[in-house]
Amino acid sequence: MSQHPKMKFVATMDGKQHTVEVQKEADNGDIYHMTLDGRTYDVDCRKMPSQIVSMLMDHKSYDVDLERIARRSDTLDGRIHVRVRGRVLRFEMLDERRIKMKEAQGFRFDVGGVVGIDSPMPGKVIKILKNEGDEVKEGEGVVVVEAMKMENELKSPKAGRVKEMKVKEGAAVEAGARLALIE
Repeated sequence: MSQHPKMKFVATMDGKQHTVEVQKEADNGDIYHMTLDGRTYDVDCRKMPSQIVSMLMDHKSYDVDLERIARRSDTLDGRIHVRVRGRVLRFEMLDERRIKMKEAQGFRFDVGGVVGIDSPMPGKVIKILKNEGDEVKEGEGVVVVEAMKMENELKSPKAGRVKEMKVKEGAAVEAGARLALIE
């Protein structure tokens, strides 16, 4: 059985890097071999009309919602959110070539300048944890959005100050809506 070449990525989550390799079987368009930190999985993966990906892995079924958070114009910004089993995982995923380009530029999306906090999904702002002018630590909660009956505390990607709070409690927000600015 022939296979496509392996695609290699590095996923960074909570400051820790994970190596991900994905190889698609040529004879079966829905089967992938995925290696995560040296452990290999066979994954049966189908994209549903609703933009959700249905996955069968290790005899368990998962419905996965992938959302790219990165600015489309910035090919070195690999931030994505993955919603699976009621949890939202936030990380950055780049292939090896883009990682080398990013390192060569000395660029990190969470260092320096003004950084936005965006809603990972449509929902309702249920609590503002920080106000304009408040100091905030990296990883500290700024705003809570309820989506699909789950509360999601959105955290500051860097230490700084809340430059602008763009929403109020009770506001309905769309996926990708800018909620706050941190400088």
